Amino acid sequence: MNILVINASPYMRRSSTSIILNSFLSGIREAGGEITLFNLAQLEIHPCRGDLSCWFRKKKECIQHDDMDKLRKPFEDANVVVFSTPVYCDGVPGQLKIMIDRLVAGGNALLEIRDNHTHHPVPDSHQLKQFVLISSCGLWEIDNFDPMITHLKAFCKNIGFTFCGALLRPHAFAMKNNDINDILKAAKDAGRELVQCSSISEKNEIIVRREIVSREEYIDIINNKVANLTQK
Repeated sequence: MNILVINASPYMRRSSTSIILNSFLSGIREAGGEITLFNLAQLEIHPCRGDLSCWFRKKKECIQHDDMDKLRKPFEDANVVVFSTPVYCDGVPGQLKIMIDRLVAGGNALLEIRDNHTHHPVPDSHQLKQFVLISSCGLWEIDNFDPMITHLKAFCKNIGFTFCGALLRPHAFAMKNNDINDILKAAKDAGRELVQCSSISEKNEIIVRREIVSREEYIDIINNKVANLTQK
């Protein structure tokens, strides 16, 4: 199984999201999966110009040649695509959205009805691809992921990927100085499940997003940290 990982955190391996991602990838490797990882912070990808030359003149070739060229073949070859990303202002962060928009170059201008809705046809290279989301958020409640989940499920439906699970970590800053061994084990088990079963169990999703501290405790932790940093 070939797994493409797009890490959208500017902190890359040092991010809160990567705490979950690294355990997940460890499980994938143990199960024999092959991983290709790109950090968007190390790539220069420009916004889509929307002129659709890729559909009508150059036929699936973007008129822009930047680091998006490095991603096109890995997207085609992957069995599974994983987005690892923080939540900032709801939804997906800007650089990830830019990359998503640039995937239009592999699309098709024709329209069809699929699930009683107009869509562009799914490219052959996207058939049977699976999608996994790994995300962390600095706010306490799990519903802070709702806008991102809605967006990426719509993205998967449009592009032809199967959304097969999400490892979500709210109040992510509480992972530091607290026992999260069960969370890391669940993330690792989820990686193993993905390779062996082509899915992630709800059990492991629930463990990864479990409450670490109460909302009141978390507010105190963050506010005290902010106060200490402000005084320096």
